[in-house]
Amino acid sequence: MKKLIISFLISLLILSCSPQIATDTETDKTETGDLPDAAGWYSKGTSINDPNQQIEYFTKAIETKSDFSSAYLERAQAYLKTGRYEQTIADIDTFIKSNPDVAEAYRIRGKAYEAIRYLNEALDDYTKALALNPQPQTYLERANLYKERKRYTKAILDYTEVLKEIKDNADVYIARGVCYQKLNQPKLAIQDYRKAIELRPDDADLYYNLGSIYWVQGRWQDVVKAWEKCLKLDPDHPRVRQYLPTARKKTE
Repeated sequence: MKKLIISFLISLLILSCSPQIATDTETDKTETGDLPDAAGWYSKGTSINDPNQQIEYFTKAIETKSDFSSAYLERAQAYLKTGRYEQTIADIDTFIKSNPDVAEAYRIRGKAYEAIRYLNEALDDYTKALALNPQPQTYLERANLYKERKRYTKAILDYTEVLKEIKDNADVYIARGVCYQKLNQPKLAIQDYRKAIELRPDDADLYYNLGSIYWVQGRWQDVVKAWEKCLKLDPDHPRVRQYLPTARKKTE
């Protein structure tokens, strides 16, 4: 009997001293904050870059806690990256119900609307986002949409706001220059194209654009100069090869 008692006590002592091996579930709880709670799934989603996997984790967070508004916003961004625009809009609609003053939500929904060509809705959302938090990126997105819709004066105003913050973006000068050109304001268009050339001196199309304004003005020597530079950068530029001989004759 004494031997049995001693054996039992020894067994208990061995068990109490043995290291504990965590199961996969226990490890998950330790590392992610008691999975599968909503905060844990959300944390997993924000810690990775794959948008499809993000959607999976944010969906689990929402299934666990249906009013988890931040998860809706993050999932909307992931949907946007994967081209699932209707789902993006639906998630932002839900998010805005409880968070109507978050500029980024309107910007995200605006991009989704633009992608499915709901352009009036996109402009409305960009405008709401700018009213809440005026950022250069949002001004740029609205400006590009105004330009596409041939609302050139409004586009110029937005491009100008962008250039107040980002002064070395050749694309913005080009876009604003095009708008000035469309509004028959050649002097301002020339200024923007020249500024773009300073920033991007090896872009053949910029010299073509500049020469095309000079063409309208009848400044033939300037046309030839600009287009010869264009051909040095792009010897096969089709329009310059076609019209440069005519410009040269005009200088004779």
